[in-house]
Amino acid sequence: MEKRRFLLTFGRNLDHSNIDYLVKSRLSKYKGGIQKDYFNPILHKGADVILNYQIVDTNFDRISSKYYLDDYHVTEAQKNGFLLTLKKLKGTHVWCDPRVQGHAFCVVEGIEYSFYVYRSLEGQEYRFPQYYSDDEKADPIVHRQLHKMPEEEQYLQFLSDWSREVKDEITIRWINRLISMK
Repeated sequence: MEKRRFLLTFGRNLDHSNIDYLVKSRLSKYKGGIQKDYFNPILHKGADVILNYQIVDTNFDRISSKYYLDDYHVTEAQKNGFLLTLKKLKGTHVWCDPRVQGHAFCVVEGIEYSFYVYRSLEGQEYRFPQYYSDDEKADPIVHRQLHKMPEEEQYLQFLSDWSREVKDEITIRWINRLISMK
């Protein structure tokens, strides 16, 4: 796994056209096929790392899951250059642990809410409401209410070493706040 790097960009109303341009101009020519062994990837000749990239836009009209399956075989300089240019655009850019990404679920008033979960290399856990939940009753609530929250509160962030119970308690309070937004 030391060969794999995972970069997450998140925010509301991200500049998708410029992000697409950066990916196409800086990464596309280094795109490799899906690895048989995700945890022990084989690098292309000349590459130092495999870069994986994911975008989460909290504006549900701008779903952004284009790149998450792509492996880009790049040098450290190419990886750093991509990030440097990306930082000029709107959004927060975080290096995450490629082994820790998944989903969290919390039930509030009989409705199950789903979240994408990522863990940064600095030990922060990020939870973002899923674009579409397994429980269809959650979607209209989240889609209708999320934009009413301040942008920096449209996701959850806490220490990854907190207990699951504490994380879920914070998530449930966040959901209740979301539901009650006017």
